[in-house]
Amino acid sequence: PQARDGFGPYAGGFTMVPYGDAAALEAAIDENTAAVLIEPIQGEGGVIIPPEGYLRAVREACTANNVLFVADEIQSGLGRVGTTFACDREGVVPDLYLLGKALGGGIIPLSAVVGDRDVLGVIHPGEHGSTFGGNPLAAAVGTTVVEMLASGEFQQRALALGEHLQAQLESLLGSGVTAIRVAGLWAGVDIDPAVGTGREVAEKLLARGVLVKDTHGQTIRMAPPLVIRSTEIDWAIEQLKVVLAG
Repeated sequence: PQARDGFGPYAGGFTMVPYGDAAALEAAIDENTAAVLIEPIQGEGGVIIPPEGYLRAVREACTANNVLFVADEIQSGLGRVGTTFACDREGVVPDLYLLGKALGGGIIPLSAVVGDRDVLGVIHPGEHGSTFGGNPLAAAVGTTVVEMLASGEFQQRALALGEHLQAQLESLLGSGVTAIRVAGLWAGVDIDPAVGTGREVAEKLLARGVLVKDTHGQTIRMAPPLVIRSTEIDWAIEQLKVVLAG
């Protein structure tokens, strides 16, 4: 409700189904369905990771029904989860990727819709544009980001350091933390209500030099830069321990 109330009226034609339920998704597809739009891992939801095989089932359902599979990888993509895209975790290739955030290298606003020519080719030059689309500086930064990811170095860092982050967070379970969800260098941490709300914990961490984002009341999200060092992760977790201890 917090993300939807007061923001309407919404565009028609969208059917929402429970996340992670492949059967419900396939049942919702009919002859009028043009595309399926999902986050491979839900960001604003609190780093919600779907069941193993879900993305493959979505791909199969879309292919069988001749509808587009659109993956919103604005938060999960470009190395964050230890692979170039979160869809790569299941070896799945969608028809369209939605990209942003990291695509601008953390210094400039940039987003993109990425797909094969047989999909994007339905839009011809001059038929669609935007005021700031194709900005030369933004395009140069985005191209550099893609080139940097080509070696796989940052994906491997996210994977290895993500395991370290997960181990550190697991040590907090039962001590102010009720659950964690980790994918590479991306974590959702559920805070025990006895400690406070996610927002309260986030503000206390901010005062100690650690920036996290609260969501859904009791959850904080951690998304450290892919260049972070393990010692810096240790320091951040120490700050979280202090906050949880009150």
